[in-house]
Amino acid sequence: MTSLTLHLLTIVISVIFIFLGHIQLTPQFFPEYHNQIRNEYGKLNKEFPFYHLTNWRPYAKNYRIATGVIEMSSGSLLLLGGGFSQTMANIVLLAITVNTIISFQKLNYDMEYMAIAIFLTFLLTFRLILVSRSKASHAAKAAKRKIEKKVE
Repeated sequence: MTSLTLHLLTIVISVIFIFLGHIQLTPQFFPEYHNQIRNEYGKLNKEFPFYHLTNWRPYAKNYRIATGVIEMSSGSLLLLGGGFSQTMANIVLLAITVNTIISFQKLNYDMEYMAIAIFLTFLLTFRLILVSRSKASHAAKAAKRKIEKKVE
C-alpha cells in the first residue's frame, strides 16, 4: 500500500511542479497567472535568500526564470528519475517551497498566499517519509529472506 501511495503522490507532485514551472516561464496557457507571477517576483526579489551573505540579488526576471526551470526540471526528474535522483529532486523542491514560505512571511502576505506553499511543503515532506519507510520495509524483507536462506 505504501508503494502505491508513494507512486501516486510522486506523480501528483511532479505534475504540479511541472505546471507551476511552466506558468512561470511562459504565458502560453494562462497569461493572467503568468503576469501575476511576474509581478510577485518583483516583490520576492527583495527577499532573495542569499542577499545578506553576498550583498547580491538577481533581477526579478532571472530569478523567476531560474526558479521555473528548476521546478520544471526537478518535477520531470521526480516523475522520470530513479531512487536517488527522485530524492534529490524532492529535496530541491522542498528548499524552493520553504524559501517561498519564508519570503511570503517576510513580505507579510496573508495566509491565503502561503497556504499553497505550506501544502506543497507538507506533500514533499510526506513523500520523503514514505520513501524512507519503503526503503526500511524493503531492507527488512531482504534481511528476512537472507535469514530464511541460511536456515534452509
